[in-house]
Amino acid sequence: MTETHRAADGVLAGLDLPILRTRVTLRLLDATTLPAYKGALLRGGFGYAFQRAACPQPCWGHADTCAVGALCPYRAIFEPPHPRGVAHLHDLQDIPRPFVIEPPLDHKRQYAAGDALEFGLILLGSAIDHLPYFLSSFEQLGRMGLGRAQARARLERVEALRHWQPTGVAIYLDGRVTAEAAQLETDAAGSRYDASVIAARAAQLPPDLRVQFPTPLRVKARGAFLTQLDVPALAQALCWRLNALATFHGGGPWAIEHRQLAEQARAIVVEQPRLTWIDWERTSTRGGEPRTMTLGGLVGGAVLRGVPPDVRALLLAGSLAHAGKACVFGHGKIELAPC
Repeated sequence: MTETHRAADGVLAGLDLPILRTRVTLRLLDATTLPAYKGALLRGGFGYAFQRAACPQPCWGHADTCAVGALCPYRAIFEPPHPRGVAHLHDLQDIPRPFVIEPPLDHKRQYAAGDALEFGLILLGSAIDHLPYFLSSFEQLGRMGLGRAQARARLERVEALRHWQPTGVAIYLDGRVTAEAAQLETDAAGSRYDASVIAARAAQLPPDLRVQFPTPLRVKARGAFLTQLDVPALAQALCWRLNALATFHGGGPWAIEHRQLAEQARAIVVEQPRLTWIDWERTSTRGGEPRTMTLGGLVGGAVLRGVPPDVRALLLAGSLAHAGKACVFGHGKIELAPC
């Protein structure tokens, strides 16, 4: 990153974390009933499918004994090791995964054969290099089947979305990778985000913003989950997440003064807060024994008055990477719009 770019990027200077937004379309081959919120459905099945796509069969369910170790795509995505020679975050136990699945928000449950199931997939940092494994995994997931009924599906289309747009270019279509997929390496399609892209967009935002959290926001402050909007705590959580993602999956630690950003956030006036806590349960089979987990959080929105430029840039970066815990299920989605 040049000195000119560092100056232009402002608070995001030094954040080396490329981001790719995609939209995945599965075509249902069987009629079925799916959960209203499909984050756990897609994340759980995807984890199994990724291991089958990336690993030889003897490794399935035994990633801890893999002889390839850190070179294994499955371990790089789901069990990332701590970088050698990097003392930063050396005691971090819950290393964030470098992807986010954004389930549909329509809460549709009844699907007929032929219906489409569309959802977002965000790849962060080095996960972009493993895109072929993600594509193969969703093919595999369709063959394995969705939900308790194991409804079959076919991976129909994957689009790389253009910057800040709901449309993009198809990089996978009906069983084949398209020629446009090669453009992702040079970003000729305008799909990869970096600090400069985010900073330029943030500079266009006004100081008064409407923020929405359509999926549960699970942010801890002082040892407890937030039950009302606390913008300084949200800013600190975003700094932590982006720093950890850059450390483990990007170009290295992000030297950010998170306390200064939190202080700036304290000056923001929160108006019209309409947020409620909702509980959401999922069943985890990690470790062999099924167990129910409650992953509640805040949903709703508010108006933010007088958002400083640096905090605007931070929130915009968070709108891509999500915020808080359980982001792989789609939690912590942030939507920003001018008032």
